[in-house]
Amino acid sequence: MSDGSAAGGSNPALDRRVAALARQIAETINTGNAEERELLRDLAVNVLRDEVQVIETPRQVERSSSGSFNPFGIGIPFVLMGMVLVFLFPLVGLLMFAAAAVMIAWGVGTTLLARG
Repeated sequence: MSDGSAAGGSNPALDRRVAALARQIAETINTGNAEERELLRDLAVNVLRDEVQVIETPRQVERSSSGSFNPFGIGIPFVLMGMVLVFLFPLVGLLMFAAAAVMIAWGVGTTLLARG
């Protein structure tokens, strides 16, 4: 057993007191019969687990994005569709390229603004 430095508590006096109490419990358990030591140890652990109040600190909630919609990801298929449609229907293909440009610009813009 260490002297409490492994726990890394912010109050050294409290750390020393807890370590001393733990040593005292261990000495008391060791004075018992060899058959009872395991039961006494389990009893001590269970009492500590039941009696110590653990206060959970609320974790910071991460900023969630506005959803799973990714305009940059939508713009890539628009480019591919525009490449095919520009040969079959030139006006529709050009409109797909324009829509892709808008979506890609929107995606890049939201990504850059979200990091700021």
